[in-house]
Amino acid sequence: MVFAILHMNVRPISTRSKQVLLWLLVGNVVATIFHYADNVCYFPLYPEPFWLNASLVDAFWFVMTPLAALGYWLIRRDYVHRGCLVLYAYAAASLLVLGHYRYAPFFSISTRIHLFIMVEAALALALVIYVALIQSGYVRPSRPVPSIATQVR
Repeated sequence: MVFAILHMNVRPISTRSKQVLLWLLVGNVVATIFHYADNVCYFPLYPEPFWLNASLVDAFWFVMTPLAALGYWLIRRDYVHRGCLVLYAYAAASLLVLGHYRYAPFFSISTRIHLFIMVEAALALALVIYVALIQSGYVRPSRPVPSIATQVR
């Protein structure tokens, strides 16, 4: 049963599209590393809800980041729909960074923190757009390799 579920909806995309996705994911993960490390190290400077602490922030990064790897792994194996869903979840988790603005006025937050938030949010938004393009079929699917017979003509 699990095997059948995993093998539903197989639709390959091109190697180039997978490479673009990989680099976009690398950029997203690097941005989250910088932001989350800064958030944990300078936790008192970040606007946060009263119930949140540095350990929870750190733990959340370790929960969300494997979603990027899992989504990419699924897409590499041509489970495009499932991979896209997982990557949407990763991007949504990354966009939670905008929640900092709910807990403090914009101008009370340091420029460094704004930079980390904006870079992470922009890359997450770029990931959502690219994943939507993949899922919609706008990003070219893999083309079958032409056989020798079709090349001889």
